[in-house]
Amino acid sequence: MRQRVRRRLHGTIGGLALLVALELLSPWPVLAQHHLTRSVSGQVVTEEGEAISSGATIVVETRDGERTAELHADAQGRFEVPDLLHQTYIMTVSAEGFHPQQLYLDLKDGAGPVTVRITLTQAPVQNTASALPALTDMSAPKNARKAFARAVQALSAKRLDDARKELERAVAEYPCYARALTGLASIQIAARDWEASAANLRQAIRCDPGFPDAFTSLGELLNSQKKFVESEGILKQGLRLSPRAWQLYDQLATAHYNERQYGKAEEEWLHVLAIDPAPPAELHAKLAAVYLQGGARDKAYAQMQAYLQADPGGPFASKFRAMLRRLGPSGTAGATPPQPARPATPNP
Repeated sequence: MRQRVRRRLHGTIGGLALLVALELLSPWPVLAQHHLTRSVSGQVVTEEGEAISSGATIVVETRDGERTAELHADAQGRFEVPDLLHQTYIMTVSAEGFHPQQLYLDLKDGAGPVTVRITLTQAPVQNTASALPALTDMSAPKNARKAFARAVQALSAKRLDDARKELERAVAEYPCYARALTGLASIQIAARDWEASAANLRQAIRCDPGFPDAFTSLGELLNSQKKFVESEGILKQGLRLSPRAWQLYDQLATAHYNERQYGKAEEEWLHVLAIDPAPPAELHAKLAAVYLQGGARDKAYAQMQAYLQADPGGPFASKFRAMLRRLGPSGTAGATPPQPARPATPNP
């Protein structure tokens, strides 16, 4: 009997720990499955106590980041996760349009099922592009605006070639169409056509200095090329004209960070938080990197936790969970700070 139990447990998560436990048992190790495992069930609701129509996803991981279960709640928000071992788990609950929620499940002590109720808070809608009409939006002729609208539809369908052709038509109809020039530059950046994209962004800035998206995209392009001093000049010019555009502060902080001016980088990223209290989760990762560089362990710890709260499945999540476990009362664990990535292709 003991040999059969050994073989069965050897291939399970946490099997080694259970084998050690078996060695300490009496000569009669007859353990039913329900004694070895526990279940967690519950309901996911909004702050008003209603089910989430878009559905909720539940992910259960060990403290080492190993995924144990992933499932979807039903139409009433109810779910059940069976067969969990007697250990600590991290449960992450997410739904489209809501801030994710994270729970620590300590199943080491006790027996029987565990019931939880998770309340998700609605997240504000984020717009990465300028919501206000640009000056040249109102000046563009009808044919140019129609071509731009077709480009947006093509981008939504991920047809980049069609989008590029429509944006080229829009610019041919109206060479000073700043939004179309910026959208075309984004596609050219994705195609690694740096010179053409930079030329279109500079033309967009000349045509409409009040359109912050062109400044942001050009600053991001220059940062990716390690032209940090030139990027700073462009971004500061944009901020003089659009002081509430947080994307400009974000790219300016990236330039400072790469120049190892960590104090300035912190200041600019805190500007982003002052403008938008619910920024992209990556901002918390960047602030954590700044604080680690400056030895501010407590602040770095708080920003890593904020990142996990905002995006528990994000690209830095596993690394931050490991760092939070290692981070002790003295000193800091090493970190690889987030580096400015090449600009993605945003919607124009």
